[in-house]
Amino acid sequence: MKLNTSEVGDGPMEKEQNEMETNSDEDEEYDEEEFLKLNADLDALNSALDTIEQRNDAINDRLRKILEENRAAVEEIKEETQSSQM
Repeated sequence: MKLNTSEVGDGPMEKEQNEMETNSDEDEEYDEEEFLKLNADLDALNSALDTIEQRNDAINDRLRKILEENRAAVEEIKEETQSSQM
């Protein structure tokens, strides 16, 4: 004969089982909330890193242009100096 839990009072095992199920549901909900927050934080971090990378690329391009201009200016000065010495 099988008894329903409604026919028999909750014993210690049943109470522990019910608490575990309740805690498991809360943990899953908490884990999902934490996962969503973590995901949002990672998206924000990724966006910030993309912005930094773009700025870094722009700075790198400007520095290369300045370096090329300086090299051309140095070469021009050398040529002028050499031609004036002759």
